[in-house]
Amino acid sequence: MDANNTPYFLLRSADELRHGSRRLEWHPKTQSLSLRQKQLLRLPVSQPVDALTIWETALPMAVDEHYQVARLNNSRTRVEYNSGGGWRPLTDDLADDINAPGDALLTDIALNASGRMAVPYSNAATGDGSLKGVLVFHLGKRWQTQCDLPQTPLRALADNGQRIWCLGADALMLCEGEPLPAPYAGDPSRFEPLTINPHELSWRWTQALPSGWQALALCSDDTDLYILVHDGSGAGLGKQRILRRPLIGDEHEEFRHYDLDSACPFVIDLEYAGDGRFAALAPREAGDTGFVKRDCPVLALEEFAEDDNPLNEPGEARLIYERYPMLGLAETRFASCADGQLRYQAPESEDYPGFAPRPRELHALRQPRYEDEASALLQEVLDSGAPGTAWHRLYLDACIPAGCSIRIAARVFDDAEARGRTDILMQPAPVWNPLPSEQPYQQALSGYEENRRGLFEILLQRPEGPVRSLNGRYLQLQVHLTGSSRATPAIHAIRVYAPRFSYQEAYLPELFRQEQSFDPDNATGPANGADVRERLLATFESILTPLEGRVAAAEQLLHPDTAPAGNLSWLANSLGESLPTHWPEARKRRWLANQTLIQQRKGTLPAVNLALDIVTDGGVQNGSVVVTENFRLRRTMATILGVDMDDRDHPLTLGTGITGNSIIGDSLILSEMNAREFLALFAPEITTEIATEDERQAVEDFFDKYAHRISILLHGPARQQRQAVEDMLREQLPAHLQWRIIETEHPFILGTSPLLSVDTWLEQRPADERVTINRTHIGREGLLVNPVAFSPRDINHRQSSGGAMS
Repeated sequence: MDANNTPYFLLRSADELRHGSRRLEWHPKTQSLSLRQKQLLRLPVSQPVDALTIWETALPMAVDEHYQVARLNNSRTRVEYNSGGGWRPLTDDLADDINAPGDALLTDIALNASGRMAVPYSNAATGDGSLKGVLVFHLGKRWQTQCDLPQTPLRALADNGQRIWCLGADALMLCEGEPLPAPYAGDPSRFEPLTINPHELSWRWTQALPSGWQALALCSDDTDLYILVHDGSGAGLGKQRILRRPLIGDEHEEFRHYDLDSACPFVIDLEYAGDGRFAALAPREAGDTGFVKRDCPVLALEEFAEDDNPLNEPGEARLIYERYPMLGLAETRFASCADGQLRYQAPESEDYPGFAPRPRELHALRQPRYEDEASALLQEVLDSGAPGTAWHRLYLDACIPAGCSIRIAARVFDDAEARGRTDILMQPAPVWNPLPSEQPYQQALSGYEENRRGLFEILLQRPEGPVRSLNGRYLQLQVHLTGSSRATPAIHAIRVYAPRFSYQEAYLPELFRQEQSFDPDNATGPANGADVRERLLATFESILTPLEGRVAAAEQLLHPDTAPAGNLSWLANSLGESLPTHWPEARKRRWLANQTLIQQRKGTLPAVNLALDIVTDGGVQNGSVVVTENFRLRRTMATILGVDMDDRDHPLTLGTGITGNSIIGDSLILSEMNAREFLALFAPEITTEIATEDERQAVEDFFDKYAHRISILLHGPARQQRQAVEDMLREQLPAHLQWRIIETEHPFILGTSPLLSVDTWLEQRPADERVTINRTHIGREGLLVNPVAFSPRDINHRQSSGGAMS
């Protein structure tokens, strides 16, 4: 709502700004609606029958994160790699080649970011079809394993969840699992598990593809799996779809369907290109010796909203008119890349004679051309809930470059069935507002540039007639965008306010108010005096209302979470504090938000913990900074009787100290040696009344050794903030309190470390550091591991020249 309590409708997502125009498109990167690119795509013409023949013989390629390349040999019986010294067989840790079993042939290579590679195989073309499965190889750990499949696999995918998806002609198969981390040898003299490896690689389930569709390719993003299919043979040959299903789920998940754009050629491979777009590969056109038709088709999936698609018809894989040119096409297959980069297989080059073919990155051509203009009726209909609502003002959060324009048209109606019979009325041109937003202290999504980016406003009205207000329960908008061929306007958000707050109706006597209403039979001619006066006063209202809103929300200028960054130092001074200039903004805001609480409890353990947590950006909460009183670091050996040992909520042991006789912390024990110290902890006042001389002396010694002393343990990244911790301790701790800082590389649960003689991790363990010669203590600091590469030997040789290996 604004300062006049007028609510607004917000349109800012792809679904809210959906439309039916082929000349407008939603850009996921900029989160805006703009003109579609209209570059002339140089797409090849592909015949389905010929394309399917090429699909059967196209060889796959994989690229690791070190740009080493792997492929199938020409006979499809072995995986070979090239790291710059010619093609060699890919081997595992035992020097076994990655070969197809028996008389089977390898059909694909799929590689994920963690180095897991899937290679499906089958002997359907060379034998009786009894061999069909998938071989899985890990580039870093150098193990390989395999499992059988119920159907012949044609394509494979290794997703980032370590699942292996295999695609048959008309079915999707899922495999999961891996071998044990080390070989296991059984011993008959002891109990052995019934299943040595309960999570070995195995086939989990099979899901049939929709009837009548045959598979060609598959790919995935972070959440979904996408399958390219065609309609088989016969009169309808050539129709293609993309099927979509979640990565997480079973064989009962339903597929969503998307028909390929009719302008797209027959494609035989599919790969995710980012930002909701998919690159597809069509075979090189016969006779195109100069490779003129070199563009790669890129698709965006669009589907109907549920209320607009009662028959559950397929969505559309719409062709994006952006040019993605290729230098050449040696194989009609994308390369499976561990780094997620989109690459195709370019032909052999003189600069790289050992590569045949070589992977090349695929990128959009710069300096695009856009449609000159486009108009679209937004499908979202705004419902005010009240008939006869006077729609007030429309704000555009938009970018309008030089030579471009945005115009808005609108229609209002009270009866939903009369929508198609209502005229669409063009509104005045939007006017740039110098405020970033009409909402108090908010920034524009489009940025800020005078007369180009930011906030634009329109007073909704009729173009002519005695009464020009737009009245009706429903409002539907139409957008008109005009570009300059090289630039396009963009709409990031639309906010529509209703009902109208009229200064004339609210503040002027009845003599000056509007007495007429809109009459369809008298909708032409000049406006009457009341209407002119109302729109004139609305000009002042458009300036004053946002200012009133900023005044009403002025407390935001004083709140630590919303105050401008330049006000933070002034706010700290008002509380008697000063903020270090080098602190990041988020830390300054959190310090201000908790400053009064720290001042109230200054010198106490909660206040010190809070202050240190702020100065270390959450170090106390994540366990990298631990403040503990010295007496809690003692280890006592005693038998406990009659004491509740449940320590599930204990901050030091976290449920790990319920066994054994040794405890850490506060407890009642039966031990003459330790009872005197615990007497000082729990009842120091009785030492002057009933305690013996020895007990009183033990209490005094205890306080001399442990009282008024604390230790601050810094783990891992907190060690780099030692100076900031020391400065904060000097400021927050009482003068009589003695403290020391202990640094350690490992975060742990303090109470269990001395009990178990091992460190238990309080947070996710960081990655192991690489071994450095003459500096690393093997087994304590570093770890020798293979890099995730087809040839770790070449990578290690390259890295060892710098004095380190991984």
